[in-house]
Amino acid sequence: MSLIRQSLPTSLLPGCALLAAITPGAVQQAIAALLGRIPGLSSTEALVLSLSSRDRLRTALGALVVFNVVRWLNRILNGLATNSWRLAAPADWNWPNELAVITGGASGIGQATAEKLLAKGLRVAILDVQDITGSTLKEHPRARFYKCDLTKSAEVAAAADAIRKELGNPSVLINNAGICRPCKILDMTEEQLHATFNINTISHWFTVQQFLPWMIQQNKGHVITIASGASFLSVPKGSDYAGSKSSARAFHETLGTELKYFYKAPKVLTTSVHPEFVRTPIIKDFEAHLDQEGTLILNPDVVADKIVARILSRRGARWCFLRIIRSSLVSGDGRVGCRRLCGTRWAHVRRGGRSSLIPVIMLRVEQ
Repeated sequence: MSLIRQSLPTSLLPGCALLAAITPGAVQQAIAALLGRIPGLSSTEALVLSLSSRDRLRTALGALVVFNVVRWLNRILNGLATNSWRLAAPADWNWPNELAVITGGASGIGQATAEKLLAKGLRVAILDVQDITGSTLKEHPRARFYKCDLTKSAEVAAAADAIRKELGNPSVLINNAGICRPCKILDMTEEQLHATFNINTISHWFTVQQFLPWMIQQNKGHVITIASGASFLSVPKGSDYAGSKSSARAFHETLGTELKYFYKAPKVLTTSVHPEFVRTPIIKDFEAHLDQEGTLILNPDVVADKIVARILSRRGARWCFLRIIRSSLVSGDGRVGCRRLCGTRWAHVRRGGRSSLIPVIMLRVEQ
């Protein structure tokens, strides 16, 4: 029932109440009174317009209610499907005993998530190739840091063995590590291409292969994939990043299907997170440019709050927040801006003296 309450859109109830409460006569009188104030409009013309406006208003209200009902049902069904059609969340979670493994937890979203999980009483193991700076995570009694190159399966396996030996098996795995180095397709080197995919996607195979078997055996766990808004919408100079995040999303969706149909572990939860730009070291090379263009940049705590709340809810989900990207990361002769036209948001692309408008998907999904 909590899923239904959380999914009920606030606009549905007012729409239903308005449609039910306003009688045709009241609508007609209200519209006629407004039209009667228009200079030069006869009473007959006002009556015709009021009847026409009333019908259009009723049609619009009815369409609004139908739309919201369909959207509400779709959200409920998506949430149920993501959680193997369970209404109730699994009850066999004891947070002080749970262990979360976070890749890329030395900074950014990973660090913020680790700090918030520790505040909730969980234990945390951090895998990262860089050292933790500017945080007390290393000194926290319930946190452990393991220096590890996630692109090398042997190092991931060694770190996983150390975690199991020292802390036990993790019930939460957060694949968060990622890199982004904007580059045009023709200028991209083979080394950069492999580095992006190895960290942003292929490392997910290495960590899942190490930690998922125990979760399947226990029929308990939560695998969280930190993807990106680029999983759905790419920008110039982001072909490798968008490609790696799209493949991470595909990996995540396949994992959920295999857990249900092949491994028969419906209580192993999966959640994918798709934020837009977040103020982390991953954007340091172009952060000033984004700020100059007025691009919305999320704080890592905003994303971390969503991740922690989803873990504590004991339900899987897909969380997306995509807004128009006000800068294309293109310098020189290319720019992308944001414009609104006829109620629709468009990307205004200028390049080589020519301009074009393309519609931009704006999507916010929380299941």
